[in-house]
Amino acid sequence: MSSWPGPGSAEPVEYIFPATLAVLRDIRACVTRLARAAGIAAPEVERIVLVANEMAANAVEHSGADAVTLRWETTDDGVWITMADDGVFAIRVRSPSERGLGLKLVLGLADEVTVRAGRQGERGTTVRLRMRVSSRPRVSPAETPGPSRILIVDGDRFAGRSLSLFLEAEGYPNTLAGSAQAGRAALTDPFLLAIVDLTTSNGSTLALCEEITRVGIPVLTLSSLPPPATLRPDRFLRKPVHPLEVLTAVRQMIASLVTGAAAKAPHA
Repeated sequence: MSSWPGPGSAEPVEYIFPATLAVLRDIRACVTRLARAAGIAAPEVERIVLVANEMAANAVEHSGADAVTLRWETTDDGVWITMADDGVFAIRVRSPSERGLGLKLVLGLADEVTVRAGRQGERGTTVRLRMRVSSRPRVSPAETPGPSRILIVDGDRFAGRSLSLFLEAEGYPNTLAGSAQAGRAALTDPFLLAIVDLTTSNGSTLALCEEITRVGIPVLTLSSLPPPATLRPDRFLRKPVHPLEVLTAVRQMIASLVTGAAAKAPHA
């Protein structure tokens, strides 16, 4: 029986790729970003990327489909990956010299695998698997020193609201400001950190970032334009950016705050 995702699962994400061998590199890069965003350690990331690559290669090489769909979901009991296409799973006898190790690798490395093979007149192949992970470090806002809210400054109503709701669902309460002026006014309340879109209010948020930094609040900046030279590169993300990448940066910055607070704490 398959243990399908239940409580504790994050919102699944889907990506569609053209079914070409050249796109396998993009699929590997995509899975790498998703795994790192989920807080998975490097050795397990490599294992997950290897399995995803073999799934995608099988779909590209043997299904005859025009596109493949990658679905990713993180849960309390591991990572679920689904690779689907609208093709027919080709079955043929291989010679000993042929590669043919993809499915063996998938079965050997994954903890749970289901395959729904497409057939003539019933197209559509889906391979779904679960991989347990032992390292998904999460830093809870409750474990951080001082205030726990995040200030988000974004003039794009849709993007700002989407990021606000996503971080709220991940356990990070926040305040959303739609302009540099509103963000400045919100600073009367204490914040753990700030996320600022640099294109908000025609770029006047750069001065706001300096003000926020002066009061001791770390700032994560976002922009569709190249970052100003004065900004720290480890605190800048180029838009468009996936919410999971923002979440990863937030967790890393909060972890740094926790480490810094622990180092300053008096020892008994």
